[in-house]
Amino acid sequence: MGLFGTLVGMIEIFGANSPTGSNPAQLAYGISVALYNAAFGILVAIPSMIFYRHFRAKVDALVMDMELQALKLVEIMHGERQD
Repeated sequence: MGLFGTLVGMIEIFGANSPTGSNPAQLAYGISVALYNAAFGILVAIPSMIFYRHFRAKVDALVMDMELQALKLVEIMHGERQD
């Protein structure tokens, strides 16, 4: 989302340049749009990465626990373990 907004801002910037000259107000507006959207994208991306890493660590811990329990079950079924 932030990247798309940044591209829109860049289009505004390049739209400010015309064969007769450039419009500084439109150029500043395009830069402003690009920066606001980039900031919004970063504002969304950082918490998303934090939550992703948190839940990914939980899933990895659950998978590890399931693998250990499956190993214990196989050992019990083969009679190699007495729990």
